[in-house]
Amino acid sequence: MLRFFTLIFIISLTSLMAKTNFLPFQTSLLKVDGTYLYIKDSPSFTVGSSGIVLHAFDESHKTIVATVEVVAKKQGEAVLKFKKFKGLQQSALPLYNITPKKGDTIILNYLYQRAMAVVPDSETLQYVTSKFNDIEWIHPDIFGSKLAVDYTPTPTKDDFTNECSQNSYALLFFAVEGKGYFVDCNSFKILARTDLPQTSQKTTPKVPFYSRLDGIKGRMFGLMGGDGINNYDRYYKKMLNVK
Repeated sequence: MLRFFTLIFIISLTSLMAKTNFLPFQTSLLKVDGTYLYIKDSPSFTVGSSGIVLHAFDESHKTIVATVEVVAKKQGEAVLKFKKFKGLQQSALPLYNITPKKGDTIILNYLYQRAMAVVPDSETLQYVTSKFNDIEWIHPDIFGSKLAVDYTPTPTKDDFTNECSQNSYALLFFAVEGKGYFVDCNSFKILARTDLPQTSQKTTPKVPFYSRLDGIKGRMFGLMGGDGINNYDRYYKKMLNVK
């Protein structure tokens, strides 16, 4: 009997601690065609995944020359669109003019090991961060504090993307109407979906998302810049383009 209950406990614990499988994926660039790159396809990434192109000058000197987004998969290949990498841009230094070349290293799912959860309440935040415990979760207080300082009660896609870039993570998790969506910070494409349990909290969802801040106001306490989000679920469903 004791062994039976022990087994049930282990199964329950395992079901709570899910793995996301968003591991970095590294491969070689096969072909360049204008602003599109071609690599061998793999189930380790999906359309919408982002990453970087790493160019090697020699065995000990490498640099990131571009960012990429997976835009299609066909006939055993994946098609990536690339843009110049601006993460190391310095106003006092000239811009380099290096474009991706065949043989360069592609790293997809880049910075997916860190993420921020956009959720309506503390119970959902606790559930998500406990269940997907292979991710280093950035507390939403950090982004919430910036929005408060900038008087931005309605964060846009660009606001989320900039926050990801400034704090070195590339994955967001949105909890909307009982569903969870893992979203790439750069492409803002949905990478994976999951069901969420109904929380016991009966309070109105906190806007723009749960944080321990008292509230985020627009300029002049909402008289300029609006009062913020009126409906949490409707706002993020529209942002993610889900029904």
